[in-house]
Amino acid sequence: MTKKKKQAAAATTVKQDTFFDGIANKFDKNIYGTSKGKIRHQLLLHFLSDFIHSEKELSVLDAGGGTGMMTLPFCQQGHRVTLCDGSEEVLDIAKQRLAEYNKCTIIHSEIEALEPASYDLVLCHAVLEWVNEPKRLLHHLCSLLKPGGTLSLSFFNRDAALFNNAIWGNFDYINKGLNIRNQVRLNPHNAQRPQEIINFLQEHYRDYIIRHKAGIRCFHDYLHDRNKQIDEYDVLFELELKHSSEEPFLWLGKYFHLMLERPESI
Repeated sequence: MTKKKKQAAAATTVKQDTFFDGIANKFDKNIYGTSKGKIRHQLLLHFLSDFIHSEKELSVLDAGGGTGMMTLPFCQQGHRVTLCDGSEEVLDIAKQRLAEYNKCTIIHSEIEALEPASYDLVLCHAVLEWVNEPKRLLHHLCSLLKPGGTLSLSFFNRDAALFNNAIWGNFDYINKGLNIRNQVRLNPHNAQRPQEIINFLQEHYRDYIIRHKAGIRCFHDYLHDRNKQIDEYDVLFELELKHSSEEPFLWLGKYFHLMLERPESI
């Protein structure tokens, strides 16, 4: 193929949604086997504790839920949970993790291919940054909520990524739009700006209520002494918890979390 043809092919190439076949174990270890994964998971568990420990049996969808780590605490509390993901390999891990829970349904499916349903709670954590059309996905997620239902949404924060790279002097990377030719596969390719997501939801779902906004890892990723991420983890976690929903810190979280509630009637 000539140079011109290669350039033309590259120009017409459309990025695909990202799944994790081929690196499922690495994905699981990278997300949950590090302090950054642990603190993100624990903060989400805290924010969702009222749902997890609800006396009412909830119908829950873990959309793009991967290896089932967030599905697990809901199953342990007896809720009816559906886990879907587009990667068969990560679901193999989820099936082992969730094997003892008969109220858990695991579906190999992209989120937008799910049949119409009505859930009390839809979880969509760390998915928007991996899909090509995140706002189209948001429409579908909102359509899966029952009246009074809640969407728990977390995503990689583009503003925080830019800020972090500026701190480390990665100016070329910033000037290239936070994109590089040889993208690391576990590095999100479509990070989102929190205010833009909030604006989109408020524009298209005006009667819905944003009940919660928080940054996740507002301090963890900015520590100059990385040893403190492990050696003083408990102190760091309490600091994150205390300030995660406060201005200006919530906007600095490497991930952003919000909960959107559908009204009982529209």
